[in-house]
Amino acid sequence: MSVIGSRMVVRLCDRCLRLYSCAVPYADLGFEQWNDLSDGAARRMAQDIADRHDLTVAGLKNTAYAGRSHRMALFDRDGMRFALVPGGRPTLGYDAARFRPAPEQAASYADSAGEYGLPPLAEYVDAMTSPVRSAEMPAMLIAVDAFDPCETPLAPDDPRVLELVASTGNRRGGVKIFRSGGGLTVEFDQTGQVARARATREVSHDEAMAGLASIGLRTTTADEWEWACGAGATTLFRWGDDCPNDGYPFDHKTGAHREANLWGLAIGQDPYKHEATTERTIVCGGDGGGATCGGSGFFLGWLTLATAYRDKDFGQWLASDDRYSHEILTRPVISLS
Repeated sequence: MSVIGSRMVVRLCDRCLRLYSCAVPYADLGFEQWNDLSDGAARRMAQDIADRHDLTVAGLKNTAYAGRSHRMALFDRDGMRFALVPGGRPTLGYDAARFRPAPEQAASYADSAGEYGLPPLAEYVDAMTSPVRSAEMPAMLIAVDAFDPCETPLAPDDPRVLELVASTGNRRGGVKIFRSGGGLTVEFDQTGQVARARATREVSHDEAMAGLASIGLRTTTADEWEWACGAGATTLFRWGDDCPNDGYPFDHKTGAHREANLWGLAIGQDPYKHEATTERTIVCGGDGGGATCGGSGFFLGWLTLATAYRDKDFGQWLASDDRYSHEILTRPVISLS
């Protein structure tokens, strides 16, 4: 066995896997424990997790992201895909004193600071990221994609869908999307058939959390979101400290921010798609597109995708009565037993 920080990590051989799974909750499964398993032992553990939580194992594969490697495990539950996120005691948050901006980043910030009267770069980054801290993280299953509790999937033969389809006429020949004023969206495939339909309605933060609880899920805490996004990376972004200087994240359809992270999650990819946490005033993964839409400068636009990014004013506004709650996103979690 070995010790990492204050967390004891037991390297498991195949013969003791059965004993481990009976004696120790999977919530205590650490990063090294999981990745030290043989392929056979990992498959059996994944299947046991699936059996305990009424899931289907969707696959195991070795993957790499930003120079780090990991054995990714994916599970399916009622059309939603989850990835195994091992536990540990990571250091979360960010200390801007260790940030060494590239010349292009410094120049971009200098332009923004001059226009908006901002403080020195390190001071601003510190103000817009969570403080450095240690946190005990359990292993858990986290949804690969964010979940929109405002959306309700509809069957192609739902009367509302049929009515909208009838109003569009024959739409064969290319994918098309139609929206009604009542929050109904219908997507057609290339043959003119309904590929996807959904109804959208406004929900409050509490309604969104209750909706997840009703299907046996919950959303992440702020600490869990950072762990899920950064996977232990100590850099400003999960891929490093660098970022493009020729556009905003929304402008770049490819790049490290568009790739699944080390755990296999599509997370922190678009600043317009901020995610709610269990704390009403803390959102992660974006700023609602404010920096991009406002033309604040490329570095400030990319900073919104920093793993520890926190826009306190935006979070307070979202928690107020002025919020636009039809755009809430959450990151569902299955706690491991």
